[in-house]
Formats: sequence, structure tokens, C-alpha cells
Amino acid sequence: MEKLFEGNIRKNFLNFAIPLVFSALLSQAYNIIDTVMASKLIGDVAVAAIGSTSPFITLISSIFWGYGTGFSIYIAVLFGSGEYKKMLNVIKTNLLIGSVAAILISVLCIVFYNSIFDFLNIEADIRKDAFAYFSVYIGGIIFLNLVWCGMYVSNSMGLSRMPFIASIVTCVLNITGNFVLIKICGLGVTGAAIATIFSAFCVAVFYIVTLTKIFTDMGLEIKSIYFSKEELKSTINYAVPSLLQQSVMYLCTAIVSPLTNLSGQSAIAGYTMSMRLYDLNAGVYQNANKTVSTYVAQCVGAKKYTMIKKGISTALSQTLLFLAPFLIVTVFGAGVISKTFLNETDSIHYCKVFLQFCMPFILFNVINNTAHAIFRSAGAGKFLVVSTVIYAVSRVIYSYALFGRYEMYGIYAAVVLSWITEAIFGIAVYVSGKWKSKEYKEAEKREVTV
Repeated sequence: MEKLFEGNIRKNFLNFAIPLVFSALLSQAYNIIDTVMASKLIGDVAVAAIGSTSPFITLISSIFWGYGTGFSIYIAVLFGSGEYKKMLNVIKTNLLIGSVAAILISVLCIVFYNSIFDFLNIEADIRKDAFAYFSVYIGGIIFLNLVWCGMYVSNSMGLSRMPFIASIVTCVLNITGNFVLIKICGLGVTGAAIATIFSAFCVAVFYIVTLTKIFTDMGLEIKSIYFSKEELKSTINYAVPSLLQQSVMYLCTAIVSPLTNLSGQSAIAGYTMSMRLYDLNAGVYQNANKTVSTYVAQCVGAKKYTMIKKGISTALSQTLLFLAPFLIVTVFGAGVISKTFLNETDSIHYCKVFLQFCMPFILFNVINNTAHAIFRSAGAGKFLVVSTVIYAVSRVIYSYALFGRYEMYGIYAAVVLSWITEAIFGIAVYVSGKWKSKEYKEAEKREVTV
């Protein structure tokens, strides 16, 4: 366990971020491998079937990502202040709540899948494969949620090596599972979904066993659990803004997905693969930026406000350093990469266009993600939500305004324009200092006076 504000900040940040970045690369690698194996072993129609439901699956997942990200900030605050008993109880309470919610959501999604597919405009010839993938993935989301929670809790306590180990296990199990279930057993897209859920189950067990040992070694009582209104209220104050932020962000993707699903199978396949490659780059800067979230939250818990500004600038420069090589390879190697992952000429074209002309603008999203991390960890949840609403609304407006004339290219342009729109807001709020708490501002005044 590590408090990032103690000792050499640059060294702490590197030690914390490197495992997270490699963890992100492994996680996104197996997502890409899922898509590639579906493309090469089953065909681009299978990629379209998986991609057609991805926006809704991501929307559902974002509920758990958002809540988990928010409650992990509270964990980091408690860890920074040394309130370990309360910290453990918050973890156990939220794992229980999350598991019950996951089961209920899974049942509802599977029961009403026809209505969901109608909304998404999923074509009849890929609907069977789409449901095969959708039902297994959504049915196992309880295990995925346990994995996400394990990752968030580990990061909050400075244990970034655990998610790295978990990612290695996930990647190995997923690749092996895909080969056995798709290639040998011939289960198609169902096999791809089963491989993902089985690996999630194994990694969830890894997190539970490992964290249990850590808490036991700390002398904490593992078995007992109590429900505290105060703790639940504090958790909600941190978690709900993040939940809303994540849900709004991916809700807009789900609202736009009926347009993308009208663009034809080749466009859907190209768009799906380009999003996987975008996620690979995004995973690098998002995980590097988790250093900001954990550092700021720990500083808030320890009331070391005057150390926050230095940490933010250090983390941002570090994030750009990590991202640069991956972004350069993706943009300048767009043609080769697209041909490697896809079969059909039209699918390759749509993927290449996004990588070449849209990916460079991801730098605006680095700004957005950094702002999210700062607002979330400093307790300025309202700016986090407003920032994301601006992104979501602008993307929907841009998409529907441009799709009629430019089709998939309009969808691409809308993504870029929404990144820029949100970045303008985020920069303005950060510079204004309105995101800082009263206690934070008073600490800065005292430093200036001294």
C-alpha cells in the first residue's frame, strides 16, 4: 500500500502509473483480440453482430464503472486519513449492493432484449448472433463488476500492481478461451462471450482472495459488516456524480448507435474496430490519469491541499509521455493496422479513416479526462456531471445534424467536435478555480501569506 503524496512525487507517480498503463494495454489487447478472432474465424458479420450491441452493453457497464470510480475516491480519502476500519466496511457494503444490482439489471436486459434491439436498429440477419453474445455477456456482468471493484479498490490504496497481474491473467484466459471455444468448439460469438465471462470469474476470485489476505494482515475484521447511513451517504456523494457522468457519456453513444447501425455491415465493422483501437489509446491515458484521481483524493483525506497543483502538472506531463508512442503508431500505421484486423475493403477503409483523421484529436480528450479526474477527486461532482452533459448533448446534436449528409463520416466528425466542445468548458472551469473547495482555497491563501 502506498500514499502517493509521501516521498518523491515523480517516482511515486511512475511506480503507480506504469502497472496501470500496462494493465490497460493488456485489457484492450484482449478486447481487440476478441474482435479480430471474430473477424478472422467467423467473419466481419460477426464483428458487426458484436459491435451492434456494444453501445448498450457499454451503457450498462458504465453504471458500474461510474459508481465504482466514485466510491473508490471515497476509499482513497479514507485511506489517506487512516480510517481503515471504515474503509473496509464501505468496500463490503458496496460490493453487496453492486452484486444485487448486477443480477437485477441482467435479468431485465435479457427479458426485454427485443425492445432493446429494436431501439438499436439491429438488422434481422445479425440479430441471432447479436443476442447470443449479448445474453451471455450481460448475464455474467456480476463477475465483471467484481473485477472492476477489485481494480478500483486496489488503485485507491496505491496497489496498482494488482490490476496489472489481473490483466495478465484475464488476457491469457481470454485468448485461450477464444481459441478453444471459437476455433475448436465452433461456438462462434457465443464462445467469445463465454471466454470473457469465464476470465472475469477467475479474476474476481483472485481479487477477493488477495484483498482478503491484505485486510487480514492489517488486523481488520473481514467477516463482520454493518450498515451505516453516514457511510452510505458519503459514498453516494462521491459515487453518484461519477455514475451520472459515466451513464450520460455512454447514453449518448447508445442514442447515436441507431444511426451507426443504419450505415451497413461494412461501416459497422470498420467503426467497431476503430473504436477498439481508440479504446487502446484511451486506456493508456485514462489509466495514467488514475494517478491524478488517487493522488488528489489521498491529499484531500490528509488535508494536504497545497500539494495538489504540483501533482496535477506532474501527472498530466506523464500521461502525455505514455500516450505519445501509441498515438503515433496508430495514426501513421492506420492502413497497415486496419488491414491486419479486418477482411473486407470497405470495412478497412472506414477503420483507416477514423484512425488517420480523428485519432489525433484524442489530445482534447486527454484534457477532458484529466479534468474529470480532478473534479471527481476534489469533490466537485457538479462540474464533472455538467462537463459530461456538454459532451453528450453536443455529440448527439452533431451526429444527427451531420449523419443525413455524411453518414458514418458525420458520426466521426461529431465525435471530434464533441471532444473539442467539452475541452473548452473543462479548461475554463479549471482556470477559474471554481472546482476548489472552501477549505482548499483557505489553504492556498495561508501558503501565500506565509
